[in-house]
Amino acid sequence: MTHPIPKKITIDELVDSLVYQIAGLQNYEQVEALILDISRIATVRVLPVSQCFSKLEIAIEGLSPIDLNSTQWSCFRYALICLREKASILRKYRRH
Repeated sequence: MTHPIPKKITIDELVDSLVYQIAGLQNYEQVEALILDISRIATVRVLPVSQCFSKLEIAIEGLSPIDLNSTQWSCFRYALICLREKASILRKYRRH
């Protein structure tokens, strides 16, 4: 279940909200849906998508597995895979 994100929000606030949401997800499908929705969320809030992706990636990389249960850890690892894939697509798109 995703939580509503306020209309006016900074990138750091968005990243914090996304980390919180990912921590509550139960499977890869939910993670992928949330990652796919980042582009829409960022666009609506007039935030640069690539910065949202990179800051979220940095935030996730900074998490410790000691502080997470196995489902959370797995979801965060999958989120990194999705983020890197989407960031790669964005870079290719910008070059053309």
